[in-house]
Amino acid sequence: MTVLSCLSVVLLFYIVCVRTEKVPAPENVRVISLNMGLVLEWDPPQSTTNTVFNYTSEKKGWDKYEPVCLSSSSLSCDFTDSVSIFGTYQLRVRAELHGETSDWVETKELAVDLITEISAPHVGLRSRKGQTEVDITDPPMKKRNLRDVFSYISYLIHFWKKGETKKEELIREQNRVVLPRLEPLVNYCIEVEILYLNKSSQSSNITCLTNTSSNEVESWLIAVVLLVSFLVVLVTVVLIFLFLSQRSQSSILSAMQESAPVKEHFCELRILHKEPNSSQDRPIGIQTHKNECCIGANVKQNNEEKSEMIITTTEQKPLLAEMRL
Repeated sequence: MTVLSCLSVVLLFYIVCVRTEKVPAPENVRVISLNMGLVLEWDPPQSTTNTVFNYTSEKKGWDKYEPVCLSSSSLSCDFTDSVSIFGTYQLRVRAELHGETSDWVETKELAVDLITEISAPHVGLRSRKGQTEVDITDPPMKKRNLRDVFSYISYLIHFWKKGETKKEELIREQNRVVLPRLEPLVNYCIEVEILYLNKSSQSSNITCLTNTSSNEVESWLIAVVLLVSFLVVLVTVVLIFLFLSQRSQSSILSAMQESAPVKEHFCELRILHKEPNSSQDRPIGIQTHKNECCIGANVKQNNEEKSEMIITTTEQKPLLAEMRL
């Protein structure tokens, strides 16, 4: 009986001790926020070995806690879909074992847009005519776009000659940037970060590219070409003007010459009346007419050459006609 009594007391003591021992709480509880996401992570209690716990996680917005992950064996809980980007929240988690629970481990109040980190942007390079352009793409967000959340972001660009340690820095708001003062046919490396809320994102991978040769024309050569072109145009216009002026004057002179009066030529016609049986001819009448048929003909008047025509009538009053050409 004494042995049985002792065993009963030990068993009772063991049961009471196990039942009254509390479940240890999760350790190293931390909040992870990347690209507008919100995840709570933790480590299992370190005082136990080979013990599988379940965990429950909750969030509190304006008034009370609401469960998000219930009795899960995972060591994390994703709150992204249950929170707003601009809201303020408090998170907590506890461990569970055989129906018993640990104490809650709570976080401080937090806002996603203030605690979130931004991953590295994607960087593309291309070179043309001695200029290298950087094309920056923002990383995808879990909620909205980066520029929808932050009204002002900029890009911190570091670039340097490959193999050298000296880096040049450039800050721009545009996501397409032409790097200044690059030497042709030199290999350059680029690294980019996003600046937001006085913080910076993760750095992009280092990307290198050889700058192309420059085929730009010197400014003085451009000025000479423009000047020569202007002179050629000016001389051409002057020559055309002089040519048209001379042609116009020649046309006017020709028109004046063609409109001058034509010299008229005429022939003299003399009619003589001769009395019968008279020793001398007595002119009855002389008439001079302009003969149109003689216009334009070359008529040579020669005193030695004469053409005489004698016309005799039956009325005994002959007429003598003489035409001198």
